[in-house]
Amino acid sequence: MSVSALRKAFLLFSLMLLPSLSAMAQHAVSGRVVDSLGMPVEAAVFSFVKSPSGAPLHQGVTNSDGRLKAVVGGEVQLYVSCLGFKPYLSEPFSVNEAMELAPVRLAADTYVLNDVVVVGEQRTPSLRIEKGKMIFSPKNSSITAGGTALDVLGKTPGVFVDGQNNISMGGKNSVLVILNGRHTYMQHEELVSLLKSTPSSAVSSVEVIQNPSAQYDAEGSGGVINIVMEHAPRRGFSLMMNNGLSYWSRWRQNTELSVGYTHNKLSLYGNYSHAMGSYNLEYGMRRIQNGKCYDSPTFDTDRKKSVSGNLNMDYTFNSRHKLSARVDINTLFGPGVTNTVTDIYNAENMELEQTLIAQNDYYRQKGNRYGGNLFYVMTPREGERYSLDVNYAWFDGCSKNLQPNKSLSADGEVLSDRLYRSGNFRDIHIFAAAYDQQHPVGGGELKSGVKYSRVNADNGAEFYEIIDGEAHIDASQSNRFSYEEQIVAGYLLYTRSLGERWNWEVGLRGEGTFATGVLTSEIASQNQTNHRDKFDLFPSASLHWAAGENHNLTLSYAKRIDRPAYQDLNPFEYMLDELSCWRGNPFLAPQKSHSVGLDYVRRNTSLSLSYTYVKDHKAQITDTVSVSRVMMIPRNVGTRQQISLSGYQRLNVARWWRMSLHVTGYYVVNDIAFDEWRKFHPDGFAGIFTLQNTVHLPWNIVMELNGSFHTRHLGAANEYKKPSGYVDLGLSRSFADNRWSVGIALRDMFWTSRWDDYSAYGDFKLWNWGKSESRRVNFNVTYRFGKQKNSERGGNIEEIDRL
Repeated sequence: MSVSALRKAFLLFSLMLLPSLSAMAQHAVSGRVVDSLGMPVEAAVFSFVKSPSGAPLHQGVTNSDGRLKAVVGGEVQLYVSCLGFKPYLSEPFSVNEAMELAPVRLAADTYVLNDVVVVGEQRTPSLRIEKGKMIFSPKNSSITAGGTALDVLGKTPGVFVDGQNNISMGGKNSVLVILNGRHTYMQHEELVSLLKSTPSSAVSSVEVIQNPSAQYDAEGSGGVINIVMEHAPRRGFSLMMNNGLSYWSRWRQNTELSVGYTHNKLSLYGNYSHAMGSYNLEYGMRRIQNGKCYDSPTFDTDRKKSVSGNLNMDYTFNSRHKLSARVDINTLFGPGVTNTVTDIYNAENMELEQTLIAQNDYYRQKGNRYGGNLFYVMTPREGERYSLDVNYAWFDGCSKNLQPNKSLSADGEVLSDRLYRSGNFRDIHIFAAAYDQQHPVGGGELKSGVKYSRVNADNGAEFYEIIDGEAHIDASQSNRFSYEEQIVAGYLLYTRSLGERWNWEVGLRGEGTFATGVLTSEIASQNQTNHRDKFDLFPSASLHWAAGENHNLTLSYAKRIDRPAYQDLNPFEYMLDELSCWRGNPFLAPQKSHSVGLDYVRRNTSLSLSYTYVKDHKAQITDTVSVSRVMMIPRNVGTRQQISLSGYQRLNVARWWRMSLHVTGYYVVNDIAFDEWRKFHPDGFAGIFTLQNTVHLPWNIVMELNGSFHTRHLGAANEYKKPSGYVDLGLSRSFADNRWSVGIALRDMFWTSRWDDYSAYGDFKLWNWGKSESRRVNFNVTYRFGKQKNSERGGNIEEIDRL
């Protein structure tokens, strides 16, 4: 063959090969994955595949801005998938040069999901920042295993639960705690009882929300904590059982059992738990008043037991209709006893003058809550949703108490010896119903809804002095207080994207409150009736800016309110001992707050700056009522301002070591007055530091080392609280394909979780102190059987927490 012929053949071969060579060329391709509102979808898995063979070319995960990048060439298709969304597969297209793809818009995976936080089955506890919420999931934690929902709250970064079970968030009190998005309408005491009777294994996650939107109830000037309960039925039959023991000075035993069955459209599941045993508390009060020093340590043994359970049913008619029902019971019952010895000294020379020995023998106590819920959701088409949520709860509580009070002189002579008997009951019925809907409007999303709630509370107290074995009623300390409250609320919330990087949300909530409190006393002249009818508007707004790759800024505002607990409105006195008492305040007004926040999030880092102003700030103060007696009473004392800066950082120190650090620094100033002559302007800086470590050791052992420290800080009024904190250590190991797990933990190993404070005005000085049996060794064994199936539930009733 001639050279000319070879050249022609080579040229012909090159022309035939040119398309293939072009297809083999690689080019940069980028794009963005968004949801139906144009918001970026983070952690979506994408894959470029060869068309039509489907061979994979490049795989990756979108960043926090929803961006994807790849280097591919030729005829390809793009496949995108993400939990909570339907998979996306593009039409074939050619990549012959660098190109920017049109935004990939993912549709919701199922029409019955809405704003649900889905927590997958992870091996260790986790913390993340998502859409203005900090979400803590305690799954498989050896430290909280065998504990209660209140223990989980106390271990949540940014949340502080002191020894008296007061809950604060980033240094802010008046926090609204809701369960599965629903208000419990309980007072603090009843809420704590409910959380103590709920096992930690029932908690799926804890959502900490600084500036809630208008979709949430307006209650909670300090923010909202949403406890999401475990709700994950398994395919077929499933079983989970946990047994544990804990000990320090007293034994406690806990058992949790969960069973479920899912077949086709129907899921049935139930939970049972109990906690038996007792624990000790030590606390006291020391005060200087009218030249006397009163030193009153108390030793408290709590023997209450808890038993709780629930039954649940989910029925999915089809992808557009779902019905759920739930019945639950939480009981707390058992005796308890406190022993208080008050030594009275001359404040100048500290010579003992008198001693009061007082006991509270709670021979009967109960706090039972029975509840039911019915929830229906319909989603006729993408972006359109209608739901109805109906709740009923009944709280049945009482306590009966014997109170011997013996007064001795300095040389031991009996000056007086009295025996009192007291009893009180609480009978509370709660009904709440909410209707919500959402529609795509004007390129955005409009949510709206109405809600009605009604609380009927009946409280009674009887106080007797036992003389020669006969009970004589003390009319001045016996009464009956009934309270009825109705709240009618409605809201509008509109969300819209402005281009690829901006998103704004504006909402308005209106709430009308109609309340009546009736005091019926044994002394007819002391009968009272108080009405409170009020309508308020609560605006909220937020502006989100995706400033760049992995950089997000959010500016938000919310107005909130804290209504008085109805027991705080009861104007009657309750004797704690012959030297101290508690009384409610019928003139207590709601406190209102305005809060502005600026949040920055970059991958595993977040910063949050906030300012809160509280008007008609409420505080419980200890005031003098005679030469030797003091009274605890709630009052509106003035205003409170707080500015906070919080930071969160998650670090993967090594493949086997994950660390999370949460730090909050804040400054508080109170402008308050107890009366015309006692005005205060206390202020102070403080900080909260929380560190969580998860370390994977050899032999598949997981170690948790967590700690939290709250510096000296200003309380609700003029008291300053001393530093407090804890360090926990836990070890756990799973066996038999994770069906069995064993854990051991030492909680509060240095016994530093305390509550101590100091306050003063004039010549009156007051110290409070206390600690509980927070240092304990826990041992738990858990067994699981069944195949996991994700199941989510909607609903947004925030009621059933001011009992």
